[in-house]
Amino acid sequence: MLRIFTASSSRTRLRNTIRRPSKRYGTTPGIKIQAKQKILVAVDTSGSVNQNELKEFFGELYYIWKQGAEIYVVECDTIIHNHYLYKGTPPEVVSGRGGTNFDAPIVFANEEYMPDAIVYFTDGYAPAPTVVSRRPILWMVTHQGIDYESWDFLPGRKVKMVQQVS
Repeated sequence: MLRIFTASSSRTRLRNTIRRPSKRYGTTPGIKIQAKQKILVAVDTSGSVNQNELKEFFGELYYIWKQGAEIYVVECDTIIHNHYLYKGTPPEVVSGRGGTNFDAPIVFANEEYMPDAIVYFTDGYAPAPTVVSRRPILWMVTHQGIDYESWDFLPGRKVKMVQQVS
């Protein structure tokens, strides 16, 4: 579900190319269509999320990055503690470990970064967000997080992550 969501939220860019003639007119320059995904990933680093769940978050994040998406990671609990462009390796230490509030990354996406989509990795234990997201949002809830019956307060799509068997 995560990979389908991120692939469907891409935008395309047209680029002129001399190597490929136009299919319609047979002249050069032709055009080449390039898809580019710009995704904001909010990682819940509150105290209720343990180290194994953080490993699962960054494991899923790696597969989105391998598909060619530009991923901007926001580490947050009640506020944003750290933000950076993801380069394929998880951070050594995450910032935060306090309470949880979902509003800060949504405000960051609406006002500063302007992504194509937001993916929020969390356990879901927090009050409902008061800010409305201008972008589609996918909530990736850990297997130990809130139940299906109690997550209706989260706007957008929701997916329960499956526990990794080691």
